[in-house]
Amino acid sequence: MSNIIQLLERMGQDASLQTETNFEQAIAESALTESLKQALTNKDDISLKRELDVCPDVVCIMLPAEDEEKEKEKNEEQDENLNTD
Repeated sequence: MSNIIQLLERMGQDASLQTETNFEQAIAESALTESLKQALTNKDDISLKRELDVCPDVVCIMLPAEDEEKEKEKNEEQDENLNTD
């Protein structure tokens, strides 16, 4: 796994790997499995994700906080209801 990470890191840092020839040479010289080399050469991100067992979907949900005033009003109403019973 670290070999593919190192190669991807190098690809991101080395501008000379932007050319197709250098890109393919770097992949061929790497110590990756043939399936990983094939996925990189074909620029097949789906196969690469499957090989690396990557979860591509990340979901984030943010909920706004409730206002403190509304909370106080609710608590006061509940207190009043309890006192009247």
